[in-house]
Amino acid sequence: MVILNEVQLGAALRERRELSGLTQAAVADRAAVSRAFVIDLERGRRPRAELTRVLAVIRALDAAITLTGHQTKSAEEALDELLGRS
Repeated sequence: MVILNEVQLGAALRERRELSGLTQAAVADRAAVSRAFVIDLERGRRPRAELTRVLAVIRALDAAITLTGHQTKSAEEALDELLGRS
C-alpha cells in the first residue's frame, strides 16, 4: 500500500485496526496514547503528530512501515497504465 499523506495513513491504520478486531480504546491502551489521538490519527487530523506516538500506534497494530522510492508519472503515462498500454 502506498501512503502519501496523513489521510491515507489514517485510513490504512483504521483498516488495520478493524481487520485486527481491535477497538480504538484497545489500540490507545496498547500504544499508551489517548483514544482521542487514535481517533484523530485515523481521520487524518494529526498532520503534525509526534512521530514516536504515531509509531507506537503502528506497533500496537502489529504493523510496520516500509519505505520505497516513489516515482511521479506524467498524466499520459498514468493514462497508458490505466488503459493497459504500458
